[in-house]
Amino acid sequence: MTTTFFAAQHTHKQLRRVMLRVKDGPDRGAQITVARSRVTIGRSAVNDLVLTDTSVSGTHAELVIGESGVQIHDLDSTNGTFVNGVRVRSAWIESSHAVKVGKTEFELLSADEVQVPISGEDHFGAMYGKSSAMREVFATLERVAPTEMSVLIGGETGTGKELVARALHDESNRAQGPFVVLDCGSMPRELAEASILGHKKGSFTGAVTDRAGCFEEANGGTLFLDEIGELPLDLQPKLLRVLDRREVQRIGESQVRKVDVRVVAATHRDLRMMVGQGLFREDLYFRLSVMAVDLPPLRERGEDIVMLADRFLEDFVRLHQGALPRPRLSDQARDALLAETFPGNVRQLKNVIQRAAHLCRAGIIEPSDLHLGRREDPRAVAAQAAASEQQRPAGGGGFDDAMFSAPFKDAKQQMVDGFEREYFGRLLERTDGNLSRAAAEAGITRYYLRELLKRLGMHKVRDDGD
Repeated sequence: MTTTFFAAQHTHKQLRRVMLRVKDGPDRGAQITVARSRVTIGRSAVNDLVLTDTSVSGTHAELVIGESGVQIHDLDSTNGTFVNGVRVRSAWIESSHAVKVGKTEFELLSADEVQVPISGEDHFGAMYGKSSAMREVFATLERVAPTEMSVLIGGETGTGKELVARALHDESNRAQGPFVVLDCGSMPRELAEASILGHKKGSFTGAVTDRAGCFEEANGGTLFLDEIGELPLDLQPKLLRVLDRREVQRIGESQVRKVDVRVVAATHRDLRMMVGQGLFREDLYFRLSVMAVDLPPLRERGEDIVMLADRFLEDFVRLHQGALPRPRLSDQARDALLAETFPGNVRQLKNVIQRAAHLCRAGIIEPSDLHLGRREDPRAVAAQAAASEQQRPAGGGGFDDAMFSAPFKDAKQQMVDGFEREYFGRLLERTDGNLSRAAAEAGITRYYLRELLKRLGMHKVRDDGD
């Protein structure tokens, strides 16, 4: 992939494009031109290439177009993905390869390059980045912000999805209206419906006053539905009804109230795969994803890491109102940051830099101040957690005091990440690192488990369950 600069405000990058055509099967002759980095194939209507082949899973496989070529990944399908007759989980493919899913065989017809606009700016709202990946995102957001389109923001935990939602609001015609956040991942199940619709006093136990739901609170502004993938399946039709009709009826009331709200949703989950698995409504997915924006993980934004670290150091000085000098990164510390994979993405980088700014001596941040740690065998996590538990004072809770000085959402995510590391560390130890056995025991798909382990930096395990 190459980047070509035409002018400060009219910048483009080259993106490879391929044509995908069904060569044999029930949908013979169907084809799509792919000019995006990731597309999916399957029976569900949420896919880019939709097949009628009943032996194909809802979301069967994905194609990823990168600098080195085209990869195909099986998405934990029932009947598998085959390249030249060999069943694969992931493989590089070329035009000469026979690729088969179910009873359908397809081929790559051509490969060329297209120009994709990228922003001439290195920021959008509070989002910063000079990498072409982020500037492509900024270019999309600049076009979308002034519209009334619903936007679905995807990306791993810690990539800055809420910052995108806030920036879309601030750059829209609704900027003077309210910006309301509903975290679907932290709502108590019994209060979820009331949080969306509102309720009348006495309509259920605990309803001691009349209360407006999030749509009423956001009237005239923007509603940000964070972690929409966590919304219970039985509540999704009620959310869809509000989105379609633009009206709400509080629990316990007969009155219908009109609402004027722009909806921005975000998730770290693969909603298209969830649709294929029956875990997320297809019609709700289409309603939310009029425009879909995917944030790249920090490990794919190498040139942004030092830039962001410097900005976090500037924030550190402002937070202390100039009482402390601005620390600077040594060359060795910069190299250490660039070598880190940052499974927690920008949120993790921010925490690393803030901690190092407090710990460094003489205003110079060295690698030891970053506390990035060593790459460890995931199965050692359980033993380490058990040892920590034995050393923990009775009633101590085991919480890091620094956690309580962080914003609630960041502190909560640190706790969730800690739990997931311990849970999966013990699970992998118990299953001897076998990914298929671990997924079956955890009650989740192997693909989802693999993605979780990647995010946690624990993905170097045996994946030999077939």
